[in-house]
Amino acid sequence: MLPQALRDLQRRIQGKGRTGSQDIDEGFVAAEARAPVKPMEAAAPPTQPVARLAWRAAVRPKALAGRPLGPVVAAIVVIGLAVLLYRFQRDAGFAVLAALGGATGWLLAARSARLVAVAEIAAVAGCLWFRLLPWPAALVEVGVLTSAIALAHLAAEREAVVGRSAAKDRRIEGLTLLLETVESLAAAPDVEQILNVAVLASARGISRSGHGRAAHAAFHSVVGEQLNISVVADAPVEREIAVGFEYPIERNQAARGAIRIGRSAFVRPDHMTGPLRELADRLGWQVLIMAPVYTRGSLQGLLAATARDGPAVDTLQQYMLGTLARLTSQRLESTARMDQYVQAAEKAKAEKGVPMLLPAIVDELRDAVKPIKNQILDLRASRNRGGEDVARTFGKLDDLISALASRTAIDPTTGVLSRELGLAALERDVMRARRTNAAGHCVAVLSVATSGAPNAAELIRLVADRLRDGLRREDLIFRYAEDEFVCSFADMDSAQALPILSRIQTELGAQIGYTPFTIGLKSVGLESLGLEQTAG
Repeated sequence: MLPQALRDLQRRIQGKGRTGSQDIDEGFVAAEARAPVKPMEAAAPPTQPVARLAWRAAVRPKALAGRPLGPVVAAIVVIGLAVLLYRFQRDAGFAVLAALGGATGWLLAARSARLVAVAEIAAVAGCLWFRLLPWPAALVEVGVLTSAIALAHLAAEREAVVGRSAAKDRRIEGLTLLLETVESLAAAPDVEQILNVAVLASARGISRSGHGRAAHAAFHSVVGEQLNISVVADAPVEREIAVGFEYPIERNQAARGAIRIGRSAFVRPDHMTGPLRELADRLGWQVLIMAPVYTRGSLQGLLAATARDGPAVDTLQQYMLGTLARLTSQRLESTARMDQYVQAAEKAKAEKGVPMLLPAIVDELRDAVKPIKNQILDLRASRNRGGEDVARTFGKLDDLISALASRTAIDPTTGVLSRELGLAALERDVMRARRTNAAGHCVAVLSVATSGAPNAAELIRLVADRLRDGLRREDLIFRYAEDEFVCSFADMDSAQALPILSRIQTELGAQIGYTPFTIGLKSVGLESLGLEQTAG
């Protein structure tokens, strides 16, 4: 259902061996390192806002801290040119040194800035030695230059601290939004409500309003080779214009990129063509971000959000949209398997010995997440509490969801019954066979050959799908261990069940090129319930 996406989120946030705000910063930077560079972005014309953003990135505090050698060498060359100016125009030479000192303190790391400061002091001392300026002026200039470097360095450090604090607050707000969305998705009863929750969360936490227009988010459903905008969060007029709009997938480079890489991608309207470009211009999209949503391995659609205040997209926006898309995919997956939940619940009602787990899980998840969410809200209100508190809070959340996931009726990976409910149902079937003196009843243990499989998870899912298709509706299937399935055949002995399982084994082996699983069969008599595995 939803736990795996939250566990991925926690692993990205909880940095090992780090303290303070680094726990939060490093988690989101990990997503930035994986963000692909799109060819369409490299070829984009340098519009004025994009150039302005590039300039801001170039002059941000300590922008060159990671490249100490090149900037220091360039600074020494500039110092040499300033010394030459001292011979002809002393004020111009001093102005160059002062400007260089301020830039050095702002852009370079502290160690590099100290090297440049020493070089500037040495240059002034050289000018004094060669009588290019009197010693009182030299002392004043040394004081001004060192002060300029020191003050610029302190200002850069202060600006960096403020920036990190603002980024931390924004990321905690994003985490709070994700938790609230998990609660809403867990309570959503059908596909329509799930998509509405996802779109509203995207509009609230990812899209940006601007130029007098509200935030915009939407879900673009796949219809063959077309995309249809089916759910929209926007102002009433814009929503009415967008709902029902259909266009080819190939016209949207963000959609094509997101489908190709399986993660979020973005595009600006000047890269769109045809009616989609007209729609983007009409609705005032500055940039469109999209992330794919899958159900049962097939593309269901794309979750989209737009910025209306400028063409910039930061890593946090892409990460948040991708996480929301994954949460939506898993919730849609659980909804698509709702018939299996219903069947399990109906079987549970028929026997008093099988507990009713499903109705309580959603309520327990909703209630248990509330105090954890409140803890995160407290962290937002206190700037003095570090990232260790955030990591501890998400540790509690992970423990909670792991415990709930272990008690769900359906195994989230394969879609068959989980171990707990499966064992309870198996005991019920065996007791019924003994009570009615059934002529035949057998149990099979299938061991999946994951050790030689290139993708073990895909093989396990494939085996589960073939078992569901090949066995009768009344036959019991559940996941007993990581690579083991148990099948219970009511009113069927080993001699009758073995050909059915062997046929599934042979057909699947012919498809993938090797034997996918071994078969162990045991006829259930009135004496015991032993599961004796034999190679098959």
